[in-house]
Amino acid sequence: MAGGFKIDWHGDEQLTMLIKGAGPKVLEQSGKVVKNNAELVQRFAKVYAPHDTGFLESQIKTSYPEALEAHIDAEAAYSGYQEYGTRFQPGKPFMRPALKVVEPKFKRDMTNVMKGAFE
Repeated sequence: MAGGFKIDWHGDEQLTMLIKGAGPKVLEQSGKVVKNNAELVQRFAKVYAPHDTGFLESQIKTSYPEALEAHIDAEAAYSGYQEYGTRFQPGKPFMRPALKVVEPKFKRDMTNVMKGAFE
């Protein structure tokens, strides 16, 4: 990703080890929570992205390098300038607001998985 904007969303190492040690069902459910919420962040980021040409929106992509890890990338070279602005223009955030909207749901979903695993 050259010059774009990237957010890595992954769990704490201790939580990851706990989930992996809790059994395959918990690992599978946790992976689904990560994937579903990452895709939700991607959808919101596309909605919040400036729509002048549609290029920025088309360059917001999600990948899953590991079971409990999601990468949501805005691969357009200018996406960081859109998010944060420059000295000449204010930013038009799209990734941070998307994360802010989804974060409470992600925490709830992961908490529910953990409660179910250790009841």
